[in-house]
Amino acid sequence: MNPWSIFWRQGHSTTFGQYYAKGYDGKIAEWWDEAIKALPENPTVIEVGCGNCSLLSGLVRSGTRGKYIGVDIADVNPSAVAQEGFEESGIELVLHAKTPAEKLPEEDETADLVVSVFGIEYSDLSKSLPEAYRVLKKGGKLSTLLHHRDSVVNYMSYRAYNEFNAKDIEAVLNSLLMISRERDRSPSLQALKDNAVAEEHRMLLNQFAEQYMSNKDPDTANIAMFEFMTHALRLFKLLGEDRDTRESFIQQLAIEHRASHERYGQMMAVAMDDQVIDGVKSKLRDFGFKEIRAEVIMSDDKTLAWKLCAEK
Repeated sequence: MNPWSIFWRQGHSTTFGQYYAKGYDGKIAEWWDEAIKALPENPTVIEVGCGNCSLLSGLVRSGTRGKYIGVDIADVNPSAVAQEGFEESGIELVLHAKTPAEKLPEEDETADLVVSVFGIEYSDLSKSLPEAYRVLKKGGKLSTLLHHRDSVVNYMSYRAYNEFNAKDIEAVLNSLLMISRERDRSPSLQALKDNAVAEEHRMLLNQFAEQYMSNKDPDTANIAMFEFMTHALRLFKLLGEDRDTRESFIQQLAIEHRASHERYGQMMAVAMDDQVIDGVKSKLRDFGFKEIRAEVIMSDDKTLAWKLCAEK
């Protein structure tokens, strides 16, 4: 399964999950508010790489009426945050899940704005940018935030990607599975405490917990493994459930954390330096865009993203 489908089905509202659990704010919200204010009356907005409709909530809060079209290659649905106030907003919602940015299912000159926040760069830009141009009305705008090679986002992705310890993850998953199976051999939860095999694997889990969870300093801790162990230890709350429930939990834990590792790798792969962004600007000119502008967005004196805008 697409690693982003696994991420979005957890209900996240933004690319950064729990870190922007209530939707994008700060500099990203400022960028989006600025783009919304420039929209005509009753606009049509296409968000490319929309995830669970990450920018819809900003439209709702602004009171803008019109049409929002979300497009994403992953299996996505509007998050709880995106749905807040939506029913009363008067906005028409169209969502194209499992749909590539390289082939937008909309007619020519449909949109007033094609927008993307950490999304379109995952596509083949030689195909997705001409598609953005095609669906824009004359005078319509492309406005994007793109991953920057020197951003705090890329730094954290690099750090998280390299913090994963595949050997230890497999050992933890094995211990969880062994404890679950020994639970089935024990007449009660109380009896499980006297099960030698279960106790051996419980002690192994305690060792991993001590190794990865004792350091809570965000600057020096292994955040990826801290998060993994936090999730793994939830099995002990499920020992009263049936075997299928427990083993499904273990299987999903493995899938989600492997997918997380892959997502961090993808984030790093699409991050752009000055040379790459100059190449994207050149592509935009070749495809017919004008008024092309690229600048660095900063947050708390740290690089956050590239802001790239153009007009048809």
